[in-house]
Amino acid sequence: MSLFSGAAAATVASAETGIKFARDETQVGTTAPIPKPNAAGTNYSWPKELALEVTTVDAATSISNRKLNAASAPAAGLTLWYRNDAATYQRPTAVAAADNATTNDATPSGFTAMPTAATVYDAAAVAASALGRNGSYLSVALGVSALFLGGAGPNIALPSLSFVYDES
Repeated sequence: MSLFSGAAAATVASAETGIKFARDETQVGTTAPIPKPNAAGTNYSWPKELALEVTTVDAATSISNRKLNAASAPAAGLTLWYRNDAATYQRPTAVAAADNATTNDATPSGFTAMPTAATVYDAAAVAASALGRNGSYLSVALGVSALFLGGAGPNIALPSLSFVYDES
């Protein structure tokens, strides 16, 4: 998986080296942490725009059934969300949704809770005949609710995310 950001959807880096959720579009996410609500509510990160990227052309191979999942559920009060953006790059320039001031672990509009079992987000078969993105863009965001008992900081542990696909 690669992380995309910037006005022209430039590849920033391999997401395999890790990403940090914050209120910015950078890979390391250190400039604007997600504030924890003082009372009931959920605050959101900016989405991280991910996609599978072909780095070696193989015109005889197609990629399909792109799946994602978290290795486990995150700590109480933390929620991971995803949205299939199809072929449309959605530049992260704001939080995934307006902060919810009343509901803990509220679902941001247009997003789905991150599954813990492999779930297809893009079934389309796309030939690996060109370098670059293959299949849908995928926005991933983090919610922090008042239920989170952990401390603040840029190194809060989250479960690993897995992305798998079929080749034919």
